Amino acid sequence: MSNPTKCVLLACGSFNPVTNMHLRMFEIARDALHRTQKFSVVKGIISPVSDGYGKKDLLPASHRCEMLKLALKSSNWINMDTWECEQSKWTETAKVLKYHQSKVDRESNMRSKPAPTKKRRKDLRNVQINSNDNDYDDMSVDDHNAINAALKKDSVSVRLLCGADLLESFGTPGLWADKDIEEIVGKYGLVCITREGSDPRKFIYESDVLSKYQENIIIVTEWIFNDISSTKIRRALRRGESVKYLLQDVVIDYIRANHLYGVEDNKYINDIIPSPVAENAVSDVQWPNSEGPSSEYEEVPRSPKRINEDPFDGPPSPKSPRHVPCMGPDLGSLVRRVRNLSTGDVSTSPSGKPMSMCYCQNPKTGYVLW
Repeated sequence: MSNPTKCVLLACGSFNPVTNMHLRMFEIARDALHRTQKFSVVKGIISPVSDGYGKKDLLPASHRCEMLKLALKSSNWINMDTWECEQSKWTETAKVLKYHQSKVDRESNMRSKPAPTKKRRKDLRNVQINSNDNDYDDMSVDDHNAINAALKKDSVSVRLLCGADLLESFGTPGLWADKDIEEIVGKYGLVCITREGSDPRKFIYESDVLSKYQENIIIVTEWIFNDISSTKIRRALRRGESVKYLLQDVVIDYIRANHLYGVEDNKYINDIIPSPVAENAVSDVQWPNSEGPSSEYEEVPRSPKRINEDPFDGPPSPKSPRHVPCMGPDLGSLVRRVRNLSTGDVSTSPSGKPMSMCYCQNPKTGYVLW
């Protein structure tokens, strides 16, 4: 098997703030690429966008970069690069990739550049190339090709690491220039981490440009789903909710110390404790005594009888009438009563009480209201 291709994973974005999911993307992608045995990931780079991007709620690059530095202390292979965020205007992703590829090429050539002039060198074909009095830049085209072939085994490619949402944004009219899409996918390549509900392969099939370079797009499925986003983090911070285990603890401490994201005193975000709303709700409760709620359960009185010490001496409450249907089982008796009433014959009850239109007789229960 041939040697795996060395590659660098580059992630661009606002990182406002950087979340654990941002870091997880690098780990997921590296594992997937190594499993193919075709790639060897040598480095990860995070490139935060500049302040000129103009996105809503975007913190200054100084704060975002500081949070990235703190979060990346736990990683030994992911670094932050500030070139993009130092630009005065927003920089296209294709230009960011070009910059980092050039930088990686320079570093690779410095490590693998042939010996200086006036020394005998050999190319991969074991052909001796004499450089008697010529500098490296003065060599012939054939000599350059031979040396480049020898150095090719040490070349490193830069690939854009992204989520399925960025891949699908290529289809948004007017958002991406066609030449930029072709350069990003065709020249550099993508490593796309899928999210729940997305179907990147279907989107690739429906796009002519992406279908043309589909061999240069690596789809990685995240089976341990975690839908953490910076937008949801900012919303939780504004509401005073806990974000522990969603961000690195050092990032949470930085946010709290600098009162970021519109929260004046964010003492609630680093621990799972009640929010200010919950605290106010508890403090407004008027307890029966000044000492606050009792530690033991106290039964709340439910009637005046339980409050007074003396027993209740009043007359017993009248019993509620039993509501039973007038249509008892003796339907014939009821019909006869109605006929008697229609003829003016008013019957009397067993107790001597005259019956009227508002009473009816039920053999089992006696007389009840109609």
